[in-house]
Amino acid sequence: MEMIEKGNLRDFLRSRRPNSEDNVDNKLIPSSQKLTNWAAQIADGMAYLESHKFCHRDLAARNCLVHRDEIVKIGDFGMARDIYYHEYYQPTGKRLTLVRWMAQ
Repeated sequence: MEMIEKGNLRDFLRSRRPNSEDNVDNKLIPSSQKLTNWAAQIADGMAYLESHKFCHRDLAARNCLVHRDEIVKIGDFGMARDIYYHEYYQPTGKRLTLVRWMAQ
């Protein structure tokens, strides 16, 4: 398993807010170019999962991990489903929902 030294994206961004208690080292705010690059990396990761018929179902900044080279990777697949064999998702006590209509 790979070591993700910079933690999750949510905490990483919070630790860089100006005038924040979390920003004890006066870390710089990521540039808009860097943020756009991370968004593209996350979108590419989600497209990769979809191409392998996986639906993550819990994409959030807390589930995106920042590698030491500031490459963002998607983590926490606890709610992921293989949709190749399961075309429908049924939450407990609710009607069936076609997977293609769920947020991915």
